[in-house]
Amino acid sequence: MEKIFSKCGMRCDLCLIYRPNVEKEDRRTEICNVWKKIWKGFEPDPNTTICDGCCCEKEEAVLFSPLCETRKCVIEKGIIHCGYCEQYPCSIFPAEPTQEETIQKIEVEKQWTWEDEKLMEAYTCKKNMDEFKRNR
Repeated sequence: MEKIFSKCGMRCDLCLIYRPNVEKEDRRTEICNVWKKIWKGFEPDPNTTICDGCCCEKEEAVLFSPLCETRKCVIEKGIIHCGYCEQYPCSIFPAEPTQEETIQKIEVEKQWTWEDEKLMEAYTCKKNMDEFKRNR
């Protein structure tokens, strides 16, 4: 399958709440459970959590984060995603744990598992955009 990037570099083609993936195999409960571990107080409902992808141009598109600053910036600049931006990475680029922080949370703090981390593969924006920039 072709890589489908969101505006910030998430991989929609791997995302477990991306509508086309949900329609093929609904695994939203799995990812919602991981998100609850990562972001304390965040209680996503797997029955209603879905996203058409921030590159979707339909007026009625459902976006996971409709107020995303990165999406707004990319649209204003008229580029496809952050990988095309001269200022990448910038202050509004999505923050994500470093590999060291991830290992700390899995192996030391036991906040989530390596299986949880595998489910988060779609959301590693910096890794995805760094790879895109290298291969461009």
